[in-house]
Amino acid sequence: WRSKWSGEVEKAKAGLQATLIIRHPENNKLYVNFDSEILTLIREAKCLSRIGIDIPESAKIVLLQEDKFKMYNNELQFVLKEYDRIVNKIRPNTKSLLVPHLEDLEYKLRPGMVTLTWTSMNIDGYLHHVHQGLAKLEQLIININDIMENRIENNLKTLSKTVLVDLPQDSHTYTLEEFVEMQENWISIESKKLISKNQEVEGAVEDLI
Repeated sequence: WRSKWSGEVEKAKAGLQATLIIRHPENNKLYVNFDSEILTLIREAKCLSRIGIDIPESAKIVLLQEDKFKMYNNELQFVLKEYDRIVNKIRPNTKSLLVPHLEDLEYKLRPGMVTLTWTSMNIDGYLHHVHQGLAKLEQLIININDIMENRIENNLKTLSKTVLVDLPQDSHTYTLEEFVEMQENWISIESKKLISKNQEVEGAVEDLI
């Protein structure tokens, strides 16, 4: 059985040569590519060690890196959850503005899908780089959403509610000249408000672009 188990160790160890992340071919989502057999191997190696059975050198090497593998697995799971959370904050009407930034983040994630494996030496640097990219993208999305909601949509709502006719609320009778003058004054005041709101919207759109 020991020989058979040693063979299983080598198979599980081969899983450490897999890339850190994979993309599902059907739903296009990213997943952590960690072989659960490695954790099984670690548990078994620990049990055998405790009862005094000598384990292969390759199993000892994996056992010594248990904390590191678990940490990277947890960290990558967190990164991909954050990626989904942040991307889901993007409003459909602003997605086209963010395409270059999404592509930049994809570029930062790419080494984990192509070159980095669980035995690579620079996983810490990769994770740091990805965290920076996620933080930058999230702040950008927050800023864009704020501009859309507070500087564009709210102003457009105000503009849509603007009334350019001042209808008297009392029973006072006006001559035609008085009524026309009253409307001209009202339109002058409201027009200034409209111009101000339009300028705010234009400025917000320029900031977005």
